[in-house]
Amino acid sequence: MDPCHFPTACAPAGTIQTSTFYPSIRMKNTEVASLQPLCIGICFPGTLPRHLLQGVIPIHISVSIAEEYKSFTTPVVEALALDGYPYSECSSTFGDAPDLSERGHEISYDNIDIPIPFLPLPSNFSPADSYHWLQLSQQIQRWLVSIPAESQHWTWGRDAFWLAFVGACPEFPNGQWPRWDTRIPLEGQFIEHWLNAGTLGVDQSRESSLEQIWAEFCAHAMLFHPDPVVSVK
Repeated sequence: MDPCHFPTACAPAGTIQTSTFYPSIRMKNTEVASLQPLCIGICFPGTLPRHLLQGVIPIHISVSIAEEYKSFTTPVVEALALDGYPYSECSSTFGDAPDLSERGHEISYDNIDIPIPFLPLPSNFSPADSYHWLQLSQQIQRWLVSIPAESQHWTWGRDAFWLAFVGACPEFPNGQWPRWDTRIPLEGQFIEHWLNAGTLGVDQSRESSLEQIWAEFCAHAMLFHPDPVVSVK
C-alpha cells in the first residue's frame, strides 16, 4: 500500500490510539538513505454541543522514532484542517459555524480546488542548489498573492513560501537576501521557529540545513499535493 494513503482510523470516543507506521526508504547513494514522508489521516467521530465550542480545541499528537535513529533524523509534524470529505461518516462541515481558526483566518469551503502551478517540481530540481530554491520561492510568491487570503491554500502557501525562501537564503535574516512581497507576513510555524532558533551557523552546516528544509518542504507539500513532489518525467 502507498504509505501516503493509509486508511483513516476512527477511534472510539474516550480512547487513545497508538499506531506504528513504516515509511518507505529512499536510497540516495551507497552510504545514506532517507525516509519518505507519510500522510496520516485523523478523524473525530461524534458531535460536540455548540455551547462547548468556546475556542480552538487542542489535539495532542506525539510522534517518535526508534532510539538508534534519533541522532540522524527527527520527525516533523505538519497539521492543517481538511474540509474535503463532506460525505465521510467521520467528518461534518459547519457552514454557519463561527470562525474558530487559531490564526484568525476564516475557514473557506469554496477554495479547495485552487490549482497549485508550482507542483510537482521539475525533475531537475536540486534541494542542494539555493538558486533552485530562489526560483521556487518566486513562483510561490506570485501564486500566493493571487489567491484569496482567507483560504487554507493561502496559509499553506505562506509556509511553503518561507521554506523555499530560507532554502534560497539559509543565512536569513543575516547575510543578503531578496525583498519579498510585504503581503506575505513573517508568520508560520517554520519561519518563526527558524528565526527563534538563531538560523544557520549554530550547530548546522549549510548542507544539513538544506536537507532539513527539503524534508520539511516535502512533508508540507503533501498536505495539498499527495502525489510525488518532484516530477518523474
